[in-house]
Amino acid sequence: MALGLGTLLVLGSTSKAMAQAAEAEGASSSSDLPRFTLREIVAGGNDTLTRIPGRWLHAALAAPPESRATQTYHDAATRSGVTPLTGKALASERSNHVMGLYHRQELTGAAQRTLAAIRATLPEDSTRARFDHLFRPRGEWVVDLHDAALAWAQSQAPQIGWGTVRRALAAAHWLDASDSLAEEAVPRALYGLTVLAATDSAAFRAARSDLWRADSVSAVAVLLLLGGYAESQNWFVDALGFFLTQPWFPDGGRGRSLADYVRDDWRGVEDSTVAHALPEISARLFGYPQAVPHYGVPPGLFHRLVRADNVSARNWLERHGEASLLRTLRRLPPGDSSLALLQVGSESIRLTTVPRQSRESLNGFLEPGDGIAIDPGYSPLLALGTVVHEWQHLLFRRRQLEEFTSKLPAREAAVVELPGIEPYLAEGFAEWSTERILAPLVARWPLLVLGELEKRAGLALENTEDQHSIGYALVRALAAELPGPAATTRLLLRNATQPSSVGTERALRRAWRAYAGKPDRVFPVPASKILVPEVTFTIEDGFPDVITSRILIPPRGKGAR
Repeated sequence: MALGLGTLLVLGSTSKAMAQAAEAEGASSSSDLPRFTLREIVAGGNDTLTRIPGRWLHAALAAPPESRATQTYHDAATRSGVTPLTGKALASERSNHVMGLYHRQELTGAAQRTLAAIRATLPEDSTRARFDHLFRPRGEWVVDLHDAALAWAQSQAPQIGWGTVRRALAAAHWLDASDSLAEEAVPRALYGLTVLAATDSAAFRAARSDLWRADSVSAVAVLLLLGGYAESQNWFVDALGFFLTQPWFPDGGRGRSLADYVRDDWRGVEDSTVAHALPEISARLFGYPQAVPHYGVPPGLFHRLVRADNVSARNWLERHGEASLLRTLRRLPPGDSSLALLQVGSESIRLTTVPRQSRESLNGFLEPGDGIAIDPGYSPLLALGTVVHEWQHLLFRRRQLEEFTSKLPAREAAVVELPGIEPYLAEGFAEWSTERILAPLVARWPLLVLGELEKRAGLALENTEDQHSIGYALVRALAAELPGPAATTRLLLRNATQPSSVGTERALRRAWRAYAGKPDRVFPVPASKILVPEVTFTIEDGFPDVITSRILIPPRGKGAR
């Protein structure tokens, strides 16, 4: 099925001649405009199974992951002054809990105590001033989005409160009669309306009409509070940014930020500099406690994917930079929205485009820079572990892509096949490294990692094959046999796409000889191989104009051809 972009399907020896003809046509018609070629990209895989070596798995699962996850979570919750969730509540209320919408009074109290303890140890007056601006703007604690939204609304109308809006919310059926008086009932309803406004404008208009008909006076207060929720998403990003960048944690008489700890942890990985830049944190209303990494394109890989075809293009890149060109790719035509598959032997490859894949994938595609999209409903203190977790995904992937690029042949490639991400190793690494990085902070304030521990405990109970809990156990078992975290990270990077290769390491075969002969375990994993056709385009006033688009049959092999 055609992509609707004037696509040419290129086979065999005709490809070079057709490419030259296309380039000549483009040069004659638009010689003064910057002209670029985005090379064909193949990413992902069709393998729906991943194989874990038997001796490694049995060494990792000597103790059931769910029992360790549950015990670690319970210990941290108890130390934080929070009642740990158990049984059905862990499954059904976990999301609301980390967003301050279940047992709100208890969680808010724990957050206030933790913030007060942090404030008491801040090493610099300037840091304390920034802290107070965010978390005590009027002398009262603001611990999450709900507090911030109420504070903003009260700055516009001092008399407003949660009770002001109960009547309209209840009449419009946004409050459950059984818990309408609970402390978290109103903020839970308002957060739901905030998500609805961001994701379904037609449904939100209907809900707003219902509120207005139910009680117009109370509805005005609802809309003002919703304005507070919209405004306070920036507060949430700023709150996370404070802990990432400001020297708030006392360490040997000086203040350190979370970014300092992350960078120190990566400094030993082949003198890696991947942790130098901070990821961009952005608020995105998922409707539940979710965060996803957006993978940027390392400079070396960028020049393998993009070719500047004329002097104007090279000048354009010098002026605007690589990130601007990657943003421009999102303005290319999205192509036919129907499913189109390319059959190559036994493989089915889904045809797509940069703008469509960027929109459809939670992780984006060919992003201008590394970033983390996170739901602002998270309690910021509980979200810190999540941010570090997603940052580990970004750092691992960037290093993986840098190593991949360094091994590509020097000659130009017509097709670039990007390495995949193995979910058990990726999630296990992120869980393990986050735990290590946060250890000195959590020793003082265990609430900082409670959200991650609650997630892992819940997932381990719900699914015995969960990638986070089993992956964490696998990486932890690996680290126990290797000389330091950097050695574990390097080994995982060498085997990032294929965990079965880990079992061939001599030191590990000796360490796990008690499990020799144990059968390998095969786990199902999501798989989807995609192909982005080669596109040649010009840029005028920031908008791309496609000259040609073609599909080359992907080569059998790895890397670029």
